Amino acid sequence: MAEARKRWQEEARAHARMARREFQEALKAMLPERFWQHWKAARREALLSVRAVLDGLLEEEETPSTSVGRS
Repeated sequence: MAEARKRWQEEARAHARMARREFQEALKAMLPERFWQHWKAARREALLSVRAVLDGLLEEEETPSTSVGRS
């Protein structure tokens, strides 16, 4: 029973991966190359903004607190 479940789960994952690839190929075929250049640039900027927020939060964690009640 467990072996059969594992087999169909693996098959379902393989089909899902192929569906994702085919969808990506369809998008690539429909949209011009300039779109993808801007898409990549926008994605990079979004990731850099998340990095800046995380870096700021980490910096706050590392800085000794001067608020009342903390030592």
